[in-house]
Amino acid sequence: MEKIFSSILDKINNNDIMLAEETLNKFQQHLINIGDYYFFQALLNIKKENYTNAWLWSWRGKGLFPEMQEINEIYAVIDEHLYKGKNTQKEIKWKGKSIRLNLEFINKLSKATNPQVLQGSMEIANQMNTLSKGLQLLNVKAHTINYYPYYLGYQSNYEWNLIGQRSDPAINSKLRKLTKELILNYDIFHFHWGTTLTLDWSDLEILNESQKSLIMQHWGSDVRLFSEAKKLNPYALVKNHNEDDLKWRLSKLSEHIKHCVVFDEELYHYVNNFYEKTTIIPSMIDTEQYKPKIDQVKNSRPVIAHAPTSPYIKGTKHILKAIETLKEQYEFEFILVQGKSHKEAMEIYQKADLIIDQLHIGSYGLFAVEAMALGKPVICWISDFMKEKYPKELPIIIANPDTIKECIEYSLKNLDMLSEIGKKGRKYVEIHHDMITNSQMMLKKYKEILQN
Repeated sequence: MEKIFSSILDKINNNDIMLAEETLNKFQQHLINIGDYYFFQALLNIKKENYTNAWLWSWRGKGLFPEMQEINEIYAVIDEHLYKGKNTQKEIKWKGKSIRLNLEFINKLSKATNPQVLQGSMEIANQMNTLSKGLQLLNVKAHTINYYPYYLGYQSNYEWNLIGQRSDPAINSKLRKLTKELILNYDIFHFHWGTTLTLDWSDLEILNESQKSLIMQHWGSDVRLFSEAKKLNPYALVKNHNEDDLKWRLSKLSEHIKHCVVFDEELYHYVNNFYEKTTIIPSMIDTEQYKPKIDQVKNSRPVIAHAPTSPYIKGTKHILKAIETLKEQYEFEFILVQGKSHKEAMEIYQKADLIIDQLHIGSYGLFAVEAMALGKPVICWISDFMKEKYPKELPIIIANPDTIKECIEYSLKNLDMLSEIGKKGRKYVEIHHDMITNSQMMLKKYKEILQN
């Protein structure tokens, strides 16, 4: 095992990071001293210049293996660099072998001019990462922490995989300790999907005692009440039918958190009576990362794509039924996008002529925004309630479970119209979902909270 680790260290020294990471993960289950795994993960993250995540790996290792000198030393090096703003060059030894760390200086942003923000602890459609990027471009220190890193491959500053971890005293005790560490470095804690820094929300009392500003951002199934949704939308479906549980969660969270953010009027309808102040800020994407392909070769036959991330809510069974029927009469290719990373999925959508989102929710989400940004026409169910709330120029093709077949068929008969709808979609996203514009809206919200 020591030879393998020596080989990993050589790869790290030679900047062969991907191979070093693959080797470490391959032999993880054979480790005798799991502390070495934490140590190497910290080193790898330093090499990838993700210093915050390197700090988290070493901080966790320091707590689990206080006797392990290498972890304590690397923690001290990163802590000196990350939170005290010093250039660091340090030689770390592991069983006689050396590795030199060169950490570039990061300018500390003034707390007097802009807040320092930590978002957590669940990434929703890359929104934490996108907002963080937008805030950084506005000269705000903004980081993210993600406890649920799924296959989509979204990036975060701090990553601690707690998928499948039950809320128990041991893990919550560790997470409270982490909270007390992070409190020292951030002014605003912006939470998502009803998650906080602990699994039992016990961090909220600590954060309030430290007079930190808190925001909760809700995204859909974490607040959507079926009884209310049916009033707004005849085709409504929900993932969670336990309304007592949803209301209890909202009540408990709003006891500690006064400010809430949602991305549209539908979600505002569910949360406004719970939080002291609810603000609507549309979802956002980096429009520079999502661009229509100008020189794209036209498909010999139309390509229709659908991503059933939640088949029940998306109405996938109605879509598949319509597709099977239409295949008997029309020539086209249908792609069901499943189990792909976000990057792989985007490459498929770039080739599509038409993208189908969902048929039940009654409003559009991030998937539709990304597709429109790529210049793709989108089919999605928009309820009458939401139709009145959206800008009049919304270019989405509206369909529900009863009309999806006719809608797809009309699109296949009128392929020439799809290109123009796609162009309108791109313009709509540039106006209403731009990362910089909407990050400015969020920064304004942060400053309002800090002033009160």
